[in-house]
Amino acid sequence: MNKKALSPLVATILLVIFSLAIGTITMNWGKNYVEKINLQEIEETKTGTLIINYRDINTDLKELQIRHILGELTQRQYLEKEAKLLRKS
Repeated sequence: MNKKALSPLVATILLVIFSLAIGTITMNWGKNYVEKINLQEIEETKTGTLIINYRDINTDLKELQIRHILGELTQRQYLEKEAKLLRKS
């Protein structure tokens, strides 16, 4: 058996294992760090979500855009109403 060929193979395997171990440790640390930050932000704001009702928006154009995004208006209806709103202003 050629012992000179075995040494580079073992070194390569050890490097791969070492790299995977360092990567795993770093990813776990990063995950825990990000989760910790998110929990702090939620505790500071007392809520994790922000709900916006399009009826609370103060301009007709914004309301029209949101209704189109939500699928309440077709493309044609949206463009017609948008043209009317833009002519008014």
